[in-house]
Amino acid sequence: MNIERYNSIILDCDGVIFDTNNLKLEAFRKVLCGFDDQVVNNFIKYFRENFGTSRYELTRVFIEDFLGFECSKELFDEILARYGDECLRLYQKASLTKGFLEFVDKYKNKRIFIASGGDETELKTVFKNRGLDCLFVDILGSPKKKAEIVSEIVARETGSIVMIGDANADKIAASMAGIDFIFMKDYSTSSGMGKDHDLNCIDNLSDLI
Repeated sequence: MNIERYNSIILDCDGVIFDTNNLKLEAFRKVLCGFDDQVVNNFIKYFRENFGTSRYELTRVFIEDFLGFECSKELFDEILARYGDECLRLYQKASLTKGFLEFVDKYKNKRIFIASGGDETELKTVFKNRGLDCLFVDILGSPKKKAEIVSEIVARETGSIVMIGDANADKIAASMAGIDFIFMKDYSTSSGMGKDHDLNCIDNLSDLI
């Protein structure tokens, strides 16, 4: 696929920039230890199938839909804080995906954004600490929903835009914003999407270099 024809590129973070999808699944599982094992297993399956959903929404879903509790601020904040601490640790050591550095170097003349389901403040800290923040026009994340973030980027940009993601949430956000979408397979937990012949698919960012 010819990326040169786009003025701006929107990248998801987990599974596109960092190989963190499975690490995040295990981080949430660790945070939820102490709750019923089967409930946690069911939730982790839900999380795996709904990657790209913000942690704020995931935490609410766990409390209300899986535990069947009223979503108290105390429990909500406790889970979020513990998960945030786990994510900060895993991001410091997480591997970059294959071809990422070569990709951003090749397309450094483009305006490149991050639109993530991860916490925005946390992501900006991580990218700064790892010396990667300078590669992007902006790094955007939750608590805003992915579709809202992508639509805001599209509204402020001129020219053609493409989004590269690894989850259904990315595909939906791109579709709602009226931009092209490329599905990246190698690190995705949404393996079934790779069988969709209507999608533009790549294995990793090396395919676009």
